[in-house]
Amino acid sequence: MMYNSVKVLEEQAEKTQQHSLLLLMVTAIATSIDALAVGVSLAFIVINILVAALAIGLATMTMVIVGVLLNHRLGHFILLPFMTGLVITRVGRVFMAPRARPSSERHIRRVREGGYPD
Repeated sequence: MMYNSVKVLEEQAEKTQQHSLLLLMVTAIATSIDALAVGVSLAFIVINILVAALAIGLATMTMVIVGVLLNHRLGHFILLPFMTGLVITRVGRVFMAPRARPSSERHIRRVREGGYPD
């Protein structure tokens, strides 16, 4: 996303960007798989599905409106797709980093000293 935002600015003067049918189909399938995963996840927890659907819809609508307004007002001055890529990368690192490495120095020290007692 970040690379394409800079690349598109360079190519934007040359031609209007068009998307192929294949790209549209792949995006539709990926979105459907994502929606299926969320639906299955919500089925396994005890929650009012109507409240969850309304909350997800309201959050999505709010984020889309804010994104469109920011792009309309600031899109010419700053690289919003680049900044979006940075935010998504940061969110991924925040959520995945604790799972990718040991949680503490004490844990590393214990493992090096022979592990945990049985």
